[in-house]
Amino acid sequence: MTSFEELYQTHFKSVYAYVFARVRNAAIAEDICANIWKKCYEHFASFDSEKGVFSQWLFTVARNETNMHWRLFWVKHIFSLPESDDELMPGTDKTPLENLEENTFRTGLIRALGRLSDKERDIISLKFYSGLNNRQIAELTRLSETNIGTILHRAVQKLRRYMELI
Repeated sequence: MTSFEELYQTHFKSVYAYVFARVRNAAIAEDICANIWKKCYEHFASFDSEKGVFSQWLFTVARNETNMHWRLFWVKHIFSLPESDDELMPGTDKTPLENLEENTFRTGLIRALGRLSDKERDIISLKFYSGLNNRQIAELTRLSETNIGTILHRAVQKLRRYMELI
């Protein structure tokens, strides 16, 4: 069996990419990833490789932690008054080193992703930011593999149309 450290080294980037795609803020993504890896470490002994591969288990934890972040985020911001409008849109900070074209594309992509449903955004993130295949996504989301393919195709088409408008 592979050690936890080896699994961490193998999967860290894809987990971070998935979380970052969902929250669009580096500091928040790092905090969520820390929680994900802490939970995985604490429950590593209970992982059963006969029930599935480690990456599926890991991304189930990642999805749950990211969803929990958003539940808590919306509760905090709906039931409390924000000090500024910036608090409602995490991850909109731009560094001076980003060039204008890249900044415009990223902003457009974030807006386009925001126009997708939560389910579409989640599946897009699992596919393109985490590198999971349709079968793995289907097992995580409890949808059929065919349904995943259809949702991905339609979501990508929507993203293309939204990006053409920019």
